[in-house]
Formats: sequence, structure tokens, C-alpha cells
Amino acid sequence: MAGTESRPTDARPTDSFTSDAIICAAQAWRVDLPLQELKSRMQRRRGELQSLDVVVLAGGGSSEREVSLASGNAVLAALDDAGYRVELLQLSPDGITLESPLAGSTALARLREAGMILSTMHGSLGENGAWQGMLELLGAPYVSAGVKGSVLAMDKLVSKRLFTQLGIPTPEYWVKRRGARFQGKVPAEVTELVAKPVDQGSSVGIELIANDDDGWRRIEEINQQYDPLLLERLINGVEVTAGVIGPLDAPVALPLVQIEPRRAFYDYTSKYTPGESEYLCPAPVDEQTVALIQGYAVEVYREFELAPFARIDLILDADGKPWFLEANTLPGFTPISLLPMAAKAAGVEFGELLEMLMLCALERWEEKNEKQE
Repeated sequence: MAGTESRPTDARPTDSFTSDAIICAAQAWRVDLPLQELKSRMQRRRGELQSLDVVVLAGGGSSEREVSLASGNAVLAALDDAGYRVELLQLSPDGITLESPLAGSTALARLREAGMILSTMHGSLGENGAWQGMLELLGAPYVSAGVKGSVLAMDKLVSKRLFTQLGIPTPEYWVKRRGARFQGKVPAEVTELVAKPVDQGSSVGIELIANDDDGWRRIEEINQQYDPLLLERLINGVEVTAGVIGPLDAPVALPLVQIEPRRAFYDYTSKYTPGESEYLCPAPVDEQTVALIQGYAVEVYREFELAPFARIDLILDADGKPWFLEANTLPGFTPISLLPMAAKAAGVEFGELLEMLMLCALERWEEKNEKQE
């Protein structure tokens, strides 16, 4: 029926990875060697990196504008402290022109001369592949997933479908489209739902909804603003995030971060209000489960093509089973953000992490140019 869609939770093809295979592979990824090799390459090429004019992109018109500015200024300060020639380009809410004192100038004109571009453009306008496409046309190395990875990860519905195809456990879901009669399509045993816009970040627009008459009235209201609307079975458990950095052929799975929000779930307020959440890193999770989660996270990282960094979010249920929710290509990037927190637990300080990501961007750019020659 038009306007309805449901998918199984964790169907796995018979020829796919077994859990044991994923655990063994994850243990190989978790050794220090890939991280040490990345560090060594960065240290050998640090002089080249520091010779580049680095531009940090921040701001824009998405719902995450303030978070983007906070990330951009943190990155600017860290690279300046490390001796880089670095400039912050603060985009106006229109998403293309620069803030005063450069009002009227376009970001593209300023970016044409950049030697390295580091994007902290959180939200739909910065993460959906549009800016990544423009950066590709400009021809400079840039720190962000490419167009493909950005498009796949930003669309939660596409991500859910790919999780299912890859055999990665994800909560059962349905798609509600504006005007479609839908109540009763979700089984009665599913008592609570999570309503999610398919193309927003930082939990913008997400609500917990009961599968009852009042809940469906609220779903219709939300659907007027966000269409289509993703409805997901609520999984009660512990929120965990898995960071991955590095090139696709040698990804580094970082220590897990466990999130303990004081609110009903990890919403926008929980993420960005001091004291509303606590974080445990490394997460107090048994080694086998850590390996399983990291194996799945690396599989997502590779299949979605998310290099040079990403954060994959999940829920651990009461039985310790991971349920994967989404991948974030441009998560918050201050020294207290979750991916830098995980990197620090692995022995990588904030400034060094930025240098590693710039190296990965440079190497990707060099490989692409070699193929075109």
C-alpha cells in the first residue's frame, strides 16, 4: 500500500558474515598497528600539511548552525595552536555568502585558493552531499566524507535499508508519508515508536510516540512538517556510539562511548546542554560485544564510504544486543565532543586527530589525481 513500508529487524543472508567472523575481524582492526601507521604517516608529512593554507567552514542555515560554529571555532583554535595557517569562513544563514566583514563575498570565491578545506557544516545543508559536491568541483582536498557517503548517511531511510541489506541489526521501521492512512499498520505489540525526520541531524525533530490514538494524532502533526517520516520501534537500552577514522583500506575503530542522558532519550537538549548527559569512555561493555560493535561499525564505514571519519550510533538492549540507528559523517567537533573523546581514549589528542584527518583527505585527493592522470 502506498505510504507504508516495513522492514525486518535483523534478517541476515546465509552467505553473510557470521558474528564470529565479525568479532575476529574487529579484533584485527582494534590492534594498535593501523593507528600507529596513521600517526607515523602524519608525522612524516606534517611539514607538508603545515605548508597548506587551511580553511575551516562553519555556520550556514541548518538547524545546527550554532553547533557548527562551536565546532569551527574549536578546530580553528586547535590548528592555530599547532602552527597552521588557518582561516575560519563563517557562512551566513543563506548557506553560501560569508558573514561580515566579508558580507556579499561568496564562500566559493574564497575556497578556490585553499590548500585544505575542513568542513564543520553540521546539519542537512552541510552533510547531505551538496557542499561535498561543490568541494569536489573546486578540486582541493577536504575533510569530510565524499558525496556518496554523505548522501547515504544523511538519509536515515536509505541508511536503514542498507543496514538491512548488510545484515546489520537495526530496529524495525515504517515510513509514514503525508496524507497516507497509516494507523493500525504498526503491530499493537509495538507500544512505543520513535518518530524521526529522514534528513535532520543532532536529533532535530525526533520524538517518542505511543502507538495509540493520541500518539497517531501527534504523528500526523509531525508529518505535516517532515515528509516522509520514519517511524522506528523503540529499543530500550543503553546508547552507545562507535567512532571510526582513517582510510577505507585501513580503518581505525576507536573506543566506544556510552551515553547516559538525564532525559527520556538523547535529544538535542541532552547533546548540547552542559550537565544533561554523562559519558563513559571507554564504555563499560564486555570485550566480545565491543568487538562485535566495532566490526559492524567498520563494515558500515567501508560500505557507505565514510572516510576520513564517522560516528555510528546504536542502542544496546537489555540482552546486550546492538541495534544500529544511523551514521554521522560530520558529528560535533570540539574537544569535548564524542568522536574526539573516543580518540583521546585511544591516545590521540584533539590537534593530532585533526592532522590525521587532514592527512587522510590529502591522500584521498592524491590518489584521485593519480587515477585521472
